[in-house]
Amino acid sequence: MQFRVGHVILALSLVACGGDGGGAPIDAGDAGLIDAPSGDAGPVDASSVDAGVVDAGPERAPILRRPVALPDDELARAALRLMGAREAGGSGSCHDCHGITRASIGHFRALSDTAWSTCFSDLEVRTQAAAQAVVACFQDPARRYHTASLGVFATGAGFEWFRFVFRRAFGAGWEAEYERFLQRVRQPPLPYAEFSQDEFNVLTEWFLRGTPQVDAVLPPPDGPGMCTGYVDLSVASIVADGAATGWGARNAENGILMHGCAGATNPRGCLAEYPRVTSRAYGVGWETPGTQQRILYEIPYSTSYWTKSSADGRFVAHGGNGAGSGASIIDLARGVVLPTSAAYDPSFFPDNEGFMFQGAPGGTALCPQSVLTAGMPSRITFAEAGCSNPVGVGLYQHVGTSLDGGDHWVVNSVWAGDPGGGLVDPPVFSDAGSSVTLLRYTNTGTGTAFEDGGRVSVVTPWEGNAVISPTMRLLVGQLADASGAPLGYVLHRIDLTRGADGRVTSAALPEIARYCVPGGKAAFSLDDRWLVTHHRATDADAVDLGFTGADDPAFAALRGVSNVYLIDLVTGRETRVTNMRPGQEALFPHFRSDGWIYFIVRTGALPEVLVASDAALVLR
Repeated sequence: MQFRVGHVILALSLVACGGDGGGAPIDAGDAGLIDAPSGDAGPVDASSVDAGVVDAGPERAPILRRPVALPDDELARAALRLMGAREAGGSGSCHDCHGITRASIGHFRALSDTAWSTCFSDLEVRTQAAAQAVVACFQDPARRYHTASLGVFATGAGFEWFRFVFRRAFGAGWEAEYERFLQRVRQPPLPYAEFSQDEFNVLTEWFLRGTPQVDAVLPPPDGPGMCTGYVDLSVASIVADGAATGWGARNAENGILMHGCAGATNPRGCLAEYPRVTSRAYGVGWETPGTQQRILYEIPYSTSYWTKSSADGRFVAHGGNGAGSGASIIDLARGVVLPTSAAYDPSFFPDNEGFMFQGAPGGTALCPQSVLTAGMPSRITFAEAGCSNPVGVGLYQHVGTSLDGGDHWVVNSVWAGDPGGGLVDPPVFSDAGSSVTLLRYTNTGTGTAFEDGGRVSVVTPWEGNAVISPTMRLLVGQLADASGAPLGYVLHRIDLTRGADGRVTSAALPEIARYCVPGGKAAFSLDDRWLVTHHRATDADAVDLGFTGADDPAFAALRGVSNVYLIDLVTGRETRVTNMRPGQEALFPHFRSDGWIYFIVRTGALPEVLVASDAALVLR
């Protein structure tokens, strides 16, 4: 295994909004012309403008947006209020997911400028070929839709113009493809109400004008500056307790059988029936010295966003299913893929009692794990007995279960979208008012199995991508500067105060460590010992990857390659546990109960590969 020191890196991310706009409704003003990129949308028929459409042959395209006649200063405040900026009198909305800062607005503007000049250069969409070109512009080479491809225009994805484009592009049966698109890019996401046409007009007008007056409304960059690493002595005590009483030990005591462990005398002997990556041509070199990696499943379709598994390692879930819209759950015991009616962001509780998805009918879906184990389901619709739609759970949620009474928890915070790809780790756009929300659920075991048990919020300045430990003892947030550049990880202890009825009345998150290393969103081991993440190689990684330095000609092919890294919470030491080759990505690592790490490998062509590593067991 390889060791390295931490460093700081800047990256790109997705744009997203969520929640309500905050403040009063926006008056879009009068507008008599369709707005289009200068010189590239063609002439507009004035008579059709009055009717709200442009001439598009047999069927005419609806208006996408109308200009707004507000002065720059009023427009800036109106748009920023819609996005939730406190300085403009807003709340919620985009601020629920991203800090609204000069840097984040600049990032969103760059995405929107690109989208407007490419995907929206032909608003009339007169032919099927033109419509198909628009749809293709919303996709990556694997035909995955990305919010970043639309920029701020994703806030209108539910409008008639987009439905028209998909009807023209696909003809009969267009609805299925449109729903696939909507599941992936809709902003604000369900269950939030979408922006009105007037609000969309205001928001897009400001971005198309170049976000004037942004510096007059939003304060100058501030942020935490540099990250200074340290580990409080209390961390060792928490980790020692986690080894004895955490979910790894608790699940073993409760007789939860780990997948692939039949006949094994210790966890490292598990998964022996699965082939080593060294037995396959594309796997040569993935392992680091002293570790083994096993191929659990070769996935014949492109996955979407993160991958997570159940505590026993049997079920592995992710967005994407190769058959249009929806996410998937792989049942490794049966060797089958279960399509679902959700879109992405799976989570499994560490006691094997339940799971959660985003983008399901009704928004968020929360189900008992018995839905997966009772009988032999062929599809998960989230209409199954015990499933519910909890309110207020934002995207990129993470889950845990307390050890002192069975409360199940979900954490939300500002986050950085990470679909894989890209040459650098995504930026984390947080600000001084960024916070985390802890949502409590109780498992009744009857009817709607999980019931809302209340929620509390705590301010965590300049942190995002919050993750709770499986035991609910710890929380980690990713620290970023005012430009969004990730600086490292901040470890917090979770202190909950409960009332006489057992409900949580408040929470405190005292800081107990900082780990100043780059990466993406992290995950805890079930014994509270490790963090695991993935990180894309930059010049600062050249020596760690075996080169003389960043100027070594052979290193160029490895820039942007994504590897998996472990962080020891007690020592702060970081260890690289994969050895990916040019054009490859190891992504979305997470732990199962006994310490095996699961992650996805993308090699640049199908299949994608679900891999398990024993690196944490070796280090332990």
